[in-house]
Amino acid sequence: MQSLVTTLAFDRVALQRNILTASLGAADAAMLAPYLCRVSVSGGMRLPGGGVDAQVWFPETLVASICETLADGTQVDVGVVGSEGMIGWPVLLSDERVVHGSVARLDGGTALTMAADALVDLCDRRPSLRASLLRFVQSYTVQLAQTVASSLRDGIDARLARLLLMLHDRIAGDDLAVTHIELSAALNVRRASVTDWLHILEGDRIVRCTRGRIVVRDRVGLRAIAGASYGGAEASYSRLIGPFGKG
Repeated sequence: MQSLVTTLAFDRVALQRNILTASLGAADAAMLAPYLCRVSVSGGMRLPGGGVDAQVWFPETLVASICETLADGTQVDVGVVGSEGMIGWPVLLSDERVVHGSVARLDGGTALTMAADALVDLCDRRPSLRASLLRFVQSYTVQLAQTVASSLRDGIDARLARLLLMLHDRIAGDDLAVTHIELSAALNVRRASVTDWLHILEGDRIVRCTRGRIVVRDRVGLRAIAGASYGGAEASYSRLIGPFGKG
């Protein structure tokens, strides 16, 4: 994995680009910061996770898909994590295995990373830190539940709109560096089906599509299409940790 690593001295400002670390109390933040380094990751790269050198990640500008690999080798996206959360959270539940893989999406970006065993040790010493991080785990389980419900109930239009909204929440602007193939893989549907619906959305002036990019033009329109499949996880996060998303 090509990356640029920067070691952090403790600075409260250094933790502000991840909403979860920014929400920590001052004492917990001061304990955590010396263990973190900043890493720049390219889009499409798989994030190293478990094993002897297991790591956890706190994305800043990075947006990552959380992936489940089935017994036949098929890989399916089951969640999205960006600057609101962390990757590798199962270590907080005493699970040293890699439960899910993770892949950098869009243009890639930066994240704060540290050794998983160091985080577990800190959480053992500071229950308040563990409690803060577990609030994210709770909000992420809501996202997982909504993904399952949407996959079982909704058509491709609602599922696509929900995914675009989730990606849009995790970037600074409106320009998503994502292809039709990536969207179809994330939704586990045919590429042609995604292309058809993107043409409809473009015709309704909800998005604008260019080669390898999708620009969100009408977020309200996307929310109307997504319906009840979107909003529950975001509301849960806002209640448990702090404001998140673009409304």
